[in-house]
Amino acid sequence: MKGVLVFSSTYSLLFVLHIIFAANDLDILFRLVALLLVAMTFFCAPLLWAIDSSMFHSERIGFMMSVPLSAGIAYAYTGMEFQFDATLLAIFATTLTHTGWWMFRKGK
Repeated sequence: MKGVLVFSSTYSLLFVLHIIFAANDLDILFRLVALLLVAMTFFCAPLLWAIDSSMFHSERIGFMMSVPLSAGIAYAYTGMEFQFDATLLAIFATTLTHTGWWMFRKGK
């Protein structure tokens, strides 16, 4: 659970920072933090494993955490409007990255 706590805390901090940077027109910092949030969303399982390699089922837990986060990313990138196709694409992308990670780990 250490991995989930560290990941969630970091993600929350970055989320708050991206709001602060947007409100203060700090565009470069906003884009940097947004990029980090997207990367954390789509690579949640590998990050959980990197934080705590002894964590059981990091692939499954990371994927389950990533699905709602990827829907949130889609919502943000569509101008705060729900668009089914963008949401489906984001969930598909996170499914691909997590399946790739699972296959990589399974091969070891």
